[in-house]
Amino acid sequence: MTERLYYTDAYRQHFEARVVARNASGDRVYLDRSAFYPTSGGQLHDLGTLAGVAVIDVVDEDDRVAHVLAAPLPAPAGDVIVAGQVDWGRRWDHMQQHTGQHLLSAVGADRFGWETVSVHFGADSSTI
Repeated sequence: MTERLYYTDAYRQHFEARVVARNASGDRVYLDRSAFYPTSGGQLHDLGTLAGVAVIDVVDEDDRVAHVLAAPLPAPAGDVIVAGQVDWGRRWDHMQQHTGQHLLSAVGADRFGWETVSVHFGADSSTI
C-alpha cells in the first residue's frame, strides 16, 4: 500500500521513500510512500525524478501507485531508499487549472444549466 503524501501536503516537492517492488525491467517502481500525483479526477499525473531517473507516468493501481520511469531504477527492490522530486512548475499549473475549471463549471451550471462533459488541461491551452 502506498502512503499518498499529496493528500496531506499538496505543496510537497521533495520526499524520500522505500522501494517495495518493481517490474522485471526496473522501469515501473512501487514505493511505500509517494508525493507524485497519479492521473485521477480529471487532473494529469505529476512528472519529476526518482533517484535521478525521470518519472514519465504515475498510475493509480487501487491501493498502490506505480511510477513509470524513462529508464530502469539502478537499485533493486528492498530496503532501498530513493529521493523523489516533483516537477513543481507542472504540479502548480495543474492545481491552478483544476481549481479554475471547478469554478467555471460551477458558474456555468448554476447560471446557465450547462453541465461539464469534458475537460482537457494542456501546457498551452485548456478546454472545458
